[in-house]
Amino acid sequence: MIRTILGLVQVVPLAITLFVAIAGAFVALIGGLAGWADVTEFGKLAAGLGALGFFGWFLFPVILRSL
Repeated sequence: MIRTILGLVQVVPLAITLFVAIAGAFVALIGGLAGWADVTEFGKLAAGLGALGFFGWFLFPVILRSL
């Protein structure tokens, strides 16, 4: 039971940030195609933060092991 919870703690943030990155890219694409500058900027921000969070959480154990 505890291993399942700890496994979810490792995987769920990756899934959430990956979803934010992909959804932000689609929002930026739709905003760019429709000519909505504010929507495009919001999508780019969401995609960037989602990607940063994904790779930050993905590399966090590697950084901790190297210390």
